[in-house]
Amino acid sequence: MLSVQQGLKDEGVSVPMPKLCQWFGVAPRTTYYKPTRSPAKVTPELAEPIKKMIEAEPSFDYRTVAALLG
Repeated sequence: MLSVQQGLKDEGVSVPMPKLCQWFGVAPRTTYYKPTRSPAKVTPELAEPIKKMIEAEPSFDYRTVAALLG
């Protein structure tokens, strides 16, 4: 929606976002918020023992590893 608005602005036509949303039949609240995923946070001092445990016993699932870690 923002690219449509910018394209119209480049052509000299200024259209407010609520009006564009009305034209396209889209709720205005869906055009502003863009969710982003935060990168996974890995703590090396925790990851290393877990990795060694899984490499030693590949059949361990996450529940077994969690139980063994305490």
